[in-house]
Amino acid sequence: MIDVRAEVSFRRRSYNGSRSGTTRTFRVVGVWNEESEKYHLYVTNLPATDYSASDIAQLYRARWEVELLFKELKSTYNLDQMPTSNPVVVEALILVALISLVVSRVLLDLLREIVDQDATLDDGEGSSRIPPRRWSRVFSRYGGLILQRIAAWLGYDPPEENLLELLLAAAIDPNSHRQSLIEDVQHGVFVRELA
Repeated sequence: MIDVRAEVSFRRRSYNGSRSGTTRTFRVVGVWNEESEKYHLYVTNLPATDYSASDIAQLYRARWEVELLFKELKSTYNLDQMPTSNPVVVEALILVALISLVVSRVLLDLLREIVDQDATLDDGEGSSRIPPRRWSRVFSRYGGLILQRIAAWLGYDPPEENLLELLLAAAIDPNSHRQSLIEDVQHGVFVRELA
């Protein structure tokens, strides 16, 4: 275990043409990791009187998990893409992302149990063979199919629509009679409107 105080000097960003520097004292905590056989180092301003080195390691581990959850919410569940400024819609989109994350994690736990119990799937690493970020992409890709299976299991009938009709209705452009921007430029319409 390492628990020392260290002075760190750094230069601030330029402001009004001048750039200043300063020195700060931080606490550096190192906790030995048996698995990687390395120290995990943490730089913090949390006092040793309130937080032990192992507390710091646990806090930063939890903080890292929260960071990974937000990264997953943004990259997989589109939390970073809010196509509206309407607060009610924004709240609904946030709730949908959170519900998706919770359902994803429940299914991840179930799959990990299956891997841990099935000797043919377990290569000694067990459930670590299904990393959360990889699983979130799989869940997102097959979400529609998962939802259909859950709905069928709950007794809901599948939609009666013909798949071909659904695909055509979604794929055919309702504005196909309009000229595209490229066609407008090719025919000079766009240039005339600018003049």
